[in-house]
Amino acid sequence: MAPFGGEDSDLDDHELDSLSRQGVNRVVKETVTKKNVPVQRDLLGQILPGQNSYYEEIKRDVTFRPTHHVLNKNNLSHYVYPTNYEVRDYQYDIVNKALFQNVLCAIPTGMGKTFIASTVMLNFFLWTIRGKIIFMAPTRPLVAQQIKACLGMTGIPHDQTAILLDKTRKNREEIWDTKRVFFTTPQVVENDLKRGALNPKDIVCLVIDEAHRATGSYAYTNVVKFIDRFSTSYRILALTATPGTDLESVQEVIKNLDISKIEIRTEESMDIVKYMKRRIQEKIHVDPLLEMLEIVEQLGIAVLPVLRQAVELGIYENCDPAQINAFKAMQQSQKIVANPNIPEGIKWRNFFILQLLNHVGQMLKRINIYGIRTFYNYFSDKSLEFTTKYGMGKSTNKVAAEFYYHPILKNVTTQCEKMLADPKFLGHGKLRHVRDELIDFFARGKSDSRVIIFTELRESALEIVRCVDAMDYRHVTPHIFIGQAKGKEGFDEVSFTRNNKAKGRKKVDRLKRQEEDQQIEEEKKKRKKQEALQRESRRTGSSEEAQANGMTQKQQKEVIQKFKDGEYNVLVCTSIGEEGLDIGEVDLIICYDTTSSPIKNIQRMGRTGRKRDGRVILLFSSNESYKFDQAMKDYASLQKVITQDVLEYQKSDRIIPTEAKPQCRKQFLTISEEDQEVNDMDDSEEVIRFATDCMLGKQRKSKNRAKAVQSKKQKRFFMPDEVETGIITADKLVRKVKKPKKELPLLDNLENDSFELSSPIKSEFEGSQAMTTVAADAQLKPTDPLPLPDSPPSKREISPSQDARVPSLSPRRPARSNLKLESPPPVKVKAELFSPEPTTSDLVDAVSLGQKIDSNENCHSSPPSNRGGQDKIFSDFSKNNGGLLTPQEREYFQKYYSVNDTVAIDTLPDFSGHTKTAHIPHSTRNQGFLNLFQDMKKNEKTRIIEMNRTRCIARGIQNGVLNEAKELRYSNLHTVLQDNKIKPLSRENTQLEELDEILGSDSDF
Repeated sequence: MAPFGGEDSDLDDHELDSLSRQGVNRVVKETVTKKNVPVQRDLLGQILPGQNSYYEEIKRDVTFRPTHHVLNKNNLSHYVYPTNYEVRDYQYDIVNKALFQNVLCAIPTGMGKTFIASTVMLNFFLWTIRGKIIFMAPTRPLVAQQIKACLGMTGIPHDQTAILLDKTRKNREEIWDTKRVFFTTPQVVENDLKRGALNPKDIVCLVIDEAHRATGSYAYTNVVKFIDRFSTSYRILALTATPGTDLESVQEVIKNLDISKIEIRTEESMDIVKYMKRRIQEKIHVDPLLEMLEIVEQLGIAVLPVLRQAVELGIYENCDPAQINAFKAMQQSQKIVANPNIPEGIKWRNFFILQLLNHVGQMLKRINIYGIRTFYNYFSDKSLEFTTKYGMGKSTNKVAAEFYYHPILKNVTTQCEKMLADPKFLGHGKLRHVRDELIDFFARGKSDSRVIIFTELRESALEIVRCVDAMDYRHVTPHIFIGQAKGKEGFDEVSFTRNNKAKGRKKVDRLKRQEEDQQIEEEKKKRKKQEALQRESRRTGSSEEAQANGMTQKQQKEVIQKFKDGEYNVLVCTSIGEEGLDIGEVDLIICYDTTSSPIKNIQRMGRTGRKRDGRVILLFSSNESYKFDQAMKDYASLQKVITQDVLEYQKSDRIIPTEAKPQCRKQFLTISEEDQEVNDMDDSEEVIRFATDCMLGKQRKSKNRAKAVQSKKQKRFFMPDEVETGIITADKLVRKVKKPKKELPLLDNLENDSFELSSPIKSEFEGSQAMTTVAADAQLKPTDPLPLPDSPPSKREISPSQDARVPSLSPRRPARSNLKLESPPPVKVKAELFSPEPTTSDLVDAVSLGQKIDSNENCHSSPPSNRGGQDKIFSDFSKNNGGLLTPQEREYFQKYYSVNDTVAIDTLPDFSGHTKTAHIPHSTRNQGFLNLFQDMKKNEKTRIIEMNRTRCIARGIQNGVLNEAKELRYSNLHTVLQDNKIKPLSRENTQLEELDEILGSDSDF
């Protein structure tokens, strides 16, 4: 069976919504009001066609039922705000609103969005008992950053957290069921929701990082849309530095994420400006080189005929050839291809014209913004590709042929090759400014300072690395930082020619072709190997290798770690470094290029000024300055519009009851050693491994902690042997006198029972419970004073031959006691206690409490007034009335023990421990009582039936229903259980009908 709402469901979205809304706690009441409007009528008073005499006003009133989440009512009176860090006003206000509404938090980078998210997650963890709290981020470094913040700031238990980044983990369902706080990516949550591994109704809090991505069909949008089908009682907190580029994109984010309020702050906001680090912007406009102007002019001459043709056809605007825009040409070509009304011949003619203008626009962009080297790599590749295809007849595009075969382009090729042959040639004026800024920065800057240079193109990034490395300045060590994809290889003329050449039909031709292909492949491998060796020999070899093959996650992690450690102090990044890099030592940002997207510009500049003041240098050429100023101006106006309440928000559920008014409790949270260890981790992969180990319950051994334990010597204390260590309470130092306790009524009169022995006695004690019983017996005191003899009797020798009931005891280690004697026992007694032959003191230790109760019930089971004389204690053992105590022991017990220290049997005694450890069997009567108690405790059906029958018979005789009890006597009742049914085996009963009537009317079974 497919999960509800999964990909295999036969229901469409509308049917799913109508079905699932029945279980959603949101109630929408829609009111439609019709209002008249003026209309035009003809001479007959009829309304003219096409007009409506009224319009409808639709009003929707949204209410919410009580939440289905199980709330922890003890914690609803307050919410916790950690004071481990500085309490900032804007963070405090945003947290207060985010607990009760779905908030989109848009504050500048480095201003503590992760702290806000961690605080909200902590309080929903405390408010609910089983609610799931999910943090989603698009990249692994951002997930690791939030794990570090959440575990290191809030102290949420590790065993309640989980990290889900691996889509192939087998026990995913178990993790979702057993954990409460999750750190993951939106794709993982979307997949688990669709396949039924995660119950959407369990989610109580959803935190979304980089929320400006929640547009179109991105995973953020799909997750929220799926959860809304089943529950609206969950909190959404969206985090971003830039909510959108325009008002339409912001409104789309609000709608897709069910946002009910936006909390936006700028760098000029009153409550945030005092916490902002100073970030100085410096704009530098770079003039183009003369060589660049010459190349641009020559390109314009070559493309001018094509541009005029496009203008005449009305497919491109009239402009100077140097102002051709690649993006506009691409947009026009897409419109033409998508238009079905244009004939195919005209459509594709116009498409090829615009395609060429697009290529020329890319060439102009590269030469104006990035320089001659980047331009020539693109130009030569496109020229070689077209001329090869056109020469082989694989292309018939005469418009492109008119451009690429223009004589002036040969001059461009020759001029570029000549300039690039010089290794010291700088293809753009920006490169010279980069050098000068780096030299000046490291000359007057700190030794631990870092620099990040941003550019969009990989080719440009590698050129910057080579340029900086060629400075031969010992304080500067650059490296490239790009994505995982391999670099685009240029057009392979040899492979294309061979693949499109006649292959021949003969076997000889095929074999010859196979040999040639093998030789070509071997030559390629040798050439690539030789190039790799050459790259390794250069200082920029690792950057060149990364540009050619891409950087794996492992390589990216190594480069970032080396950058933090100072091995590299200049990082040249593409767009991959715009989000997620949190390096506080970055003091300088150089934007080699700029874009019309305010999000990219703000993300770049936000990499500095996080822990200390920073500086941003913006290098402009061509029309970049205008694009940057226009983008930032539009974003500033957008922020003002957002604060004017012109957006349409979604109403959200409060979740906690309206009568609950939580008050803020500012509290300093104690961070454990493990949490502090997470705070000290700089590597994102190490943080992820730590969280994964905590999720799986593995004991993680920290290298740092192990070293600290080894280096620290443990303090030693020297004390005498057998001394009590540790803290001794005052109770152990005070001799207590027990007050008389009220005697409890006994279950039965057991004192008249005889002491009977029916089985041999074990010779040794077994088990720790028996030792506990003996220790308890040693503290019993005689109930009445025992008369001391005038002269101490001689030592009694007791052996098993004297009485078969006396156990054979081996010498045991004396039990320790905290009770101190006023005077030590005589040497003779002490010697007897440790002699190998059993003595009376050994017998006292050997007899358990249960045995004493059975043998002398008058002394231990009845009130003092009913007890018999004490001269018959264990007289059967010693053949006299002296009992088992020596005169010294009798005198000691008489002095220190009283009648109030005896033991009374409660109404429902627990004899399980005594029966297990007794060494002298009970009498037949006592054993019967014990068996009865055990059967009642175990709820034995046979015993209960027997007792109920006996009770019913007694009542029948008492009430006169049965005349003679003898008629109801039967032999011992034996039953057998078969298939959980009780069947009697045999009984003698002459009045079965009367007995059944009694059982049916007055039975407790």
